[in-house]
Amino acid sequence: MEFKGENLQKALKKFGKKTVEVAAANLVRSKRGVDTGKLLKSIDYDLAVTLNAFSLKFKYLDYGEAIDKGRGKANTSQGGVVYRNILEWVKRKRLRPRNSRGQFEAWRNKTQQQKSIAFLVARKINRFGYKGNGFFTNAFKQTYKKLPKDIKTAYMLDFDKFMKFTLDEIQNGNNGN
Repeated sequence: MEFKGENLQKALKKFGKKTVEVAAANLVRSKRGVDTGKLLKSIDYDLAVTLNAFSLKFKYLDYGEAIDKGRGKANTSQGGVVYRNILEWVKRKRLRPRNSRGQFEAWRNKTQQQKSIAFLVARKINRFGYKGNGFFTNAFKQTYKKLPKDIKTAYMLDFDKFMKFTLDEIQNGNNGN
């Protein structure tokens, strides 16, 4: 018979699930990073619990890090990836040029104008960066505040079970000697 930390595992699952839920709600509320819904669907966690250790890893798509923490100024060598992603976004959002009075203009050369819009947006991002919305960081901090007492309670319940298991093993003569 083997001892398992069921209560600790339950507490960590609850923590992981709650963090994912709050992060998804934060992302939707911020309205940034929900364009296609891929980032929202990718937020998840992996939990591995063994007798001596546990591991809880949160995961989401790579660009989620830039949405969460923001992005600083960049040199032009990094601009190519940003430009391609922004161009896809411009096409998906069907952004159009405006005249000096703020009115939409008719397309003259749609492809070239979309590239121009994408270039201007990418250039601004490279020059100034942008502030992150903290969708995951804030969710983690919020749920982490509640974690210590849950873990302590779960650990103590598992410790009691472990002690009973160990004493039963000793009394039954199955102590490995």
